[in-house]
Amino acid sequence: MKIKEKVKKMGLGVYSAIALALIKSNSVFAEIVSIDSNGGKIRESAVGKGIFDMAQDMSGTLRWLIPVVSIPFILWFLFKMFSGEEQEQPRYKKKLITTLIIVMASTLVTVIVNLIMGYFS
Repeated sequence: MKIKEKVKKMGLGVYSAIALALIKSNSVFAEIVSIDSNGGKIRESAVGKGIFDMAQDMSGTLRWLIPVVSIPFILWFLFKMFSGEEQEQPRYKKKLITTLIIVMASTLVTVIVNLIMGYFS
């Protein structure tokens, strides 16, 4: 038992010493990059321009696509809620409220993405 404890303590001491030496020897410094107008070199590269344009196109398209696609679902839930049985009305009411929340949240997200993208253009 005593030998095992000594080996454990010695192993822990060696491990701690190695970890401390590695921490002290590996110093990382950030390179200072000058930021030009329009986002710098990344923004001016072909990949940067493509990603920026793709994000703007997607958020712009989703801003009108989400409400247009949700209209048939909303109308269907309203139809089922008003013409269905009383037992099914709470189920369709819950689905209608969920659909409206999703439409509002996703539209808000696309507006925020467009707003943020506007700062980088």
